Parts: sequence; C-alpha cells; structure tokens
Amino acid sequence: MRRRALLRGASGLPLVGSWVSTKSDEPEAGTNSGALFSGLQGLDFAVGGVAAGELLCIISPPHSGKTLLLLDWAARISGRYGKNVVFYSANEPSDYIARKAVAKRRARAFLAGETQNGIPYGREIGASGAIIMLDSHSADLWQAQTLAKWLKVNHPAGCAGVVMDGWSTTVARPLKAAVFDGVVAFPADRCASTLLSVKGMSQATEFALVSRLPVIMGVRTASLVDDEALAESFHLSSQLRLAADRWVCMRRPELYVDTENRIAADKDVVCLSGRSPKWWDTRCARLRFDPRRLGFETVV
Repeated sequence: MRRRALLRGASGLPLVGSWVSTKSDEPEAGTNSGALFSGLQGLDFAVGGVAAGELLCIISPPHSGKTLLLLDWAARISGRYGKNVVFYSANEPSDYIARKAVAKRRARAFLAGETQNGIPYGREIGASGAIIMLDSHSADLWQAQTLAKWLKVNHPAGCAGVVMDGWSTTVARPLKAAVFDGVVAFPADRCASTLLSVKGMSQATEFALVSRLPVIMGVRTASLVDDEALAESFHLSSQLRLAADRWVCMRRPELYVDTENRIAADKDVVCLSGRSPKWWDTRCARLRFDPRRLGFETVV
C-alpha cells in the first residue's frame, strides 16, 4: 500500500533547539518608500515589501511551515530595523511557537503572558527591539493591537508591525484515526485554528489603516487533498484575497506526492506565489528550511 508523504510529514517542518537570544547587528534604516524588507530574497520578492497601513495575507494548507515563516519574518524585521514586532497567535500557545526557535540569534523574544499584568507596557521589554508574543490564552486580539499602538508611540524601539497567526478558512473537523501499514495514525494538530470571519478581515484592514502599521495575517486553508473542505472555504478564501493589499500562497511540495515518488531536492522546501491587485504577474519563489542554520534560505 502506498503511503502519502502528507501523513508522514504531518508534524510540519522540524522543530529545533530552545530559544536563545543574542545581540543583533546594527539596525538598518527604512527604505525611501517606507516598506520593510526581511533580507530573505525569495520572501521579499514574493511579498514585494510590507508598507505601513497594508494588510498582507500568507495562506497555506496545513503543515506547510507558515508559522515558522511568519516567525522568521518577524525575527528578521526586528533584528534588521531594531524595532519591536507584536506576534499574536489565535490558537497555539506562545511558548510552543517560541520553541520552534526559527528566530534564534536574530532577535529577542518576550512572552507577554509571563508578566503579571499580561501586557508588557512597563520596563520588562527593555529599550531595544524584540518580538513580543501573545496568544489567545494570555490576551485577545484587541489587547495585541492596543499593545502595538502603544509601542509605536511610547517605546524607544517603536513597533514595526503586527503578525496575526492561527486563523483558518475551514471549520475544524472531528479528529479521525487512519490505519497505514498496520499502524494507527492520528492528525498532528495540537490546537485547532480559529475560524476567520469576514468581520475579522475588515477589522484587520481597518486596524492597519488607522494605526499605520503593517499587518501580516497567517491563514490556514484546507488541505489540497480535501476537495470538500476546499469547496466549503472557497467563499471565505475569495473574500480574504479581496480584503488584502497583497497575498502569498504557500505550499510544501513534498507533502502532496506518494512517498516512493518524493524528490530529495524538495525536502523542507516551500513554494511561494505572491499576488497583488497592483501587479501584472505572479511573483514565485522557493525557500528551504535549514535546521542547522535555524531559518529559511532562498532556493530560487
């Protein structure tokens, strides 16, 4: 019996060691256009830079490494420009995301849930830029947005942007076990994603316009092998593209081929397809996650 790599790779891209913060390089100044670039060429080409007041959506099927990429982007922006980035997760706890450690050696990470008041308005953050992580267990989205606006006005390092991860265009389905080669396999999701609504999209767009901060929203779509879920989420996915200033579709090729037909060069590779109403074409790139370097690198 053939076994799909999708199930073998259901735990997503590999986790790496514990979070360690080190001093970042000298921060750079912003570009003349005001757009922020991570320095990762493939990602910057697919995204086109993120400007103030814009909503960028990164959408992907399950277990494609979307959260890892968003965390990597936040770390690169914080380290490169010396500014704070607020990272809010609507499903996974912040400490679990931090353990993925893609941002290791690039930026400090601060778990806002560890503070007594839950929102680190005080001196705990320090004067330099950091990734300030919140989740639905320690705060709500309104508190994360309030924190970002406060940092922009009051903190020495300001705020470069807000990442909102953990959303989904599909309704969570009951967990189902499957038997492969005589072994019972269960889905690897630890926490169900929060269903995104049209109202939520509008609020994200409004927050970006009012705060003049770039907002990057990570949204999980249905699996590419789940035709029923894809059909159910089509309307919401279409609305998401209309609401966003630009969006990037992300997928992991090795998950959607038979195990025996996998290509070695596709291991830990993600494909990005960037679109914008202002562009005539689609901007495509390939990135690879390297556990030894603790981050992504551009392939093409």
